[in-house]
Amino acid sequence: MGLDFRFDLPETQTDPVAVYRRFREAEPVYWSERYQAWFLFRYADVSEALRNPALSEKRIEAFRRLIPPDQLDVTAPALATLERWVLFQAGEDHRRQRRLFSHGFMPRAIQELEPRLHEVAAELLDGLRGRSEFDAATEYAIPFPVTVIAELFGLPPEERPRVARWSDEIAFFLTSIPIPAEACVRIVPVLNELTATMERVVQDRRAHPRGEFLDELIQAEEGGQVIESADLMANLAFVLFAGNETTRNLIGNGLQLLLDSPAAWAELSADPKLWENAIHEILRCRSSVQLISRLAVADVTFGGKTIRAGHQVFCLLGSANHDPEVFPEPERFDIHRTNASDHLAFGAGAHFCLGHYLAHAEGRVALSRLRGAFPGLRRNPERPPELLRDARLMGYTRFPVLA
Repeated sequence: MGLDFRFDLPETQTDPVAVYRRFREAEPVYWSERYQAWFLFRYADVSEALRNPALSEKRIEAFRRLIPPDQLDVTAPALATLERWVLFQAGEDHRRQRRLFSHGFMPRAIQELEPRLHEVAAELLDGLRGRSEFDAATEYAIPFPVTVIAELFGLPPEERPRVARWSDEIAFFLTSIPIPAEACVRIVPVLNELTATMERVVQDRRAHPRGEFLDELIQAEEGGQVIESADLMANLAFVLFAGNETTRNLIGNGLQLLLDSPAAWAELSADPKLWENAIHEILRCRSSVQLISRLAVADVTFGGKTIRAGHQVFCLLGSANHDPEVFPEPERFDIHRTNASDHLAFGAGAHFCLGHYLAHAEGRVALSRLRGAFPGLRRNPERPPELLRDARLMGYTRFPVLA
C-alpha cells in the first residue's frame, strides 16, 4: 500500500516528525490525489521552491479551492482582503509593499520596543507569582504576543480579548484544510470588525502621531510612495495573524523543549548570549509554521518529477528542518547547533518573514523572564499539555506547569 499524506490524521496534526521522515525517505516529492497538490519534504527542495519564480506566492486561487463551493460568495470579501496581504503578493507589488511595511520592523524599531517587551513579561509574571501551578500557555505564552500586538496597534488593554478573538478566527480560516463552512461564515464579520476598529485608531493617529509602530506604518514612504489605506487595513490583519499565532507557538514550543532539556535552560540563564542561537534551534526543532503553499505558474521539476503550471505545492518547512542531510541528528535539541540558523521556519527568499526580529525578541524575552521568575518550573505530571490540532501550525493550547 502506497503512502497517503493526510492533514486530518492525529499523527500529522500533533507529532508529524515520524510522518515527515517516512515521506523524505520514500517519496520526498509526492503527488496527492486526495488534495490534488504536490508536497515537498526535503530541505533542498523546499529551500529551492521558496526561491523559484515558477512557484508563485500569489496563491489566493489555492485558498479558493479549499472553500466549499456554496461558501465562495460568502467569503469573496475576505479573499479580496487577503489578496492585499504582503504575504500573497509577488514581483514588484510585493517588493513595493515589503519596502513600505518594513519600516515598522527594522532592528532599530525592535530595539526601541524591547524595554516594553520586558514590562509585558513582568506584568504577566506578576499575576502568576505565589501560585504553585498555572497554565503556561493560556496564562503566559498566548497573552504575551496578544498584549504586544494590541499595543502596537494603539489599542487599550480592554481590547486585548477582541484582538485574541480576531487572531483566532483568522487562523481558523487560514489554517484549516479544507476550510469548513463555519470558518467561512465567521471570517468576513471578523475582518469588518477589525477594519472598523483600526480605521478609527488610524484616523486619530494621523491627527495625533506618537512616533510608535503604527505611526511608522502610516507615515512610511519609499520613493514617493506611501501605503494605501486599503493595503494598510488589510495588512494590519496580516500582522495580527502572523505576529500572534506564530510567536505564541514559538514561546510554547520553546518552553516544552527547555523544560525537557534543563541543562540547556541552565546554560542560557548563565550565558544570555546563547539565546540567539537557542531561539533558532527552537524554531528549527518545532517550527511554529509547518508548511507554506505556492502555486505553480510554469512547469518546474523537483526530484525528477514535473510539477505542471496550475498545480498547488505544499512546502513542508517542518520536514525540511528535520532533514538529516542538513541537520545531523535532527530530532536532538541542541542550543549549540552550529547551523541552527539555516532553518526555514521563517521561510526563505523574497518572502522571508518580515517580523523575524520581533519574533526573536519576544521569544527570548518571554522565555528568559519566565525562567528568572520560576527557576524551578517543571511539567505537571498529572495534567499533560494539549497540542494544537492543526497541520499548518505547531504549538500548545494548554501547558500546565508546577512552580
